[in-house]
Amino acid sequence: MTTILLGKECSPSLETDDSVLQRSEVHVVWAETTDAFIPLAREHHPDLVVLDPQVAGFDAFACARGIIAALEGKVAVIVIGNTADHERAEAAGVVGIVTRPLTQARLVEAIRRYAPLTERKKDRAEVAIKVAIVRSGIEGLAYTRDLATDGCFLLTHEPIAVGEVLSLSFQLPGPGGRDVRVEAEVVRVQPPGIAVRFTTLAPGDRVEIGRFLRSQGHGAA
Repeated sequence: MTTILLGKECSPSLETDDSVLQRSEVHVVWAETTDAFIPLAREHHPDLVVLDPQVAGFDAFACARGIIAALEGKVAVIVIGNTADHERAEAAGVVGIVTRPLTQARLVEAIRRYAPLTERKKDRAEVAIKVAIVRSGIEGLAYTRDLATDGCFLLTHEPIAVGEVLSLSFQLPGPGGRDVRVEAEVVRVQPPGIAVRFTTLAPGDRVEIGRFLRSQGHGAA
C-alpha cells in the first residue's frame, strides 16, 4: 500500500468526497506540526512527502534534505510552490513542484505522478448502518457513510489512529438482514470519520454484502 506524508496545510485540498485518496489504496499520514515530518518519515517510510515552503518559520527544503537522508533516498518529496523555488528544490533533491494556487486537482495530479496509486474500482453503497466497534477491549459505536465488500467509511468521534485494528459488527439492512462480524484496519483518518479496510471477512458475509450492494443498484463488488 502506498504511504503519503502530508502536512495539515494540505488538508483543505483533500477533503472533498471525490478525492483520489478516498478512491485509492493509500495510507495517509498527517503531520500536525512541521517538526513532526522527519520523525514520521522515519516511522512510516512514506513513498511520497508533500511540503509547503510558505508555512511560517518552516524551511521546507532543509526538511526535504533531512527526510531524503533519513530514508536513504527511498522517497519522493514534492513541494507546493512556484518557479522561483526551482533551484532550491532541485538542490534539496525535491522531485516536483505543485504550482500555486493550490487546488485539489493539481495536488492529486502530482500525487498520481510520483506515488504508485491503485484506485479502488469496487462500488460502494452510500448507506447509514450502526456499527459496534471493539478496539483494545474498548467498545464504541459508529455509523457507515458507505460500504463495500473490502471496506467502508465510518463516521465516529472516537480517537482512532491509522493502523489500529478494529473488530466491527453490524446488521445489513432489510428483512432478515445478516449479522456481519469483521476485523478491519484503519487506513485513513479524516474527521469526523475513518476509512477501514476489511482484513478478515467470512466468505458468506462477503457474499451477503455483495448482494446488498446489488440491491442498492451497484454492480458486484
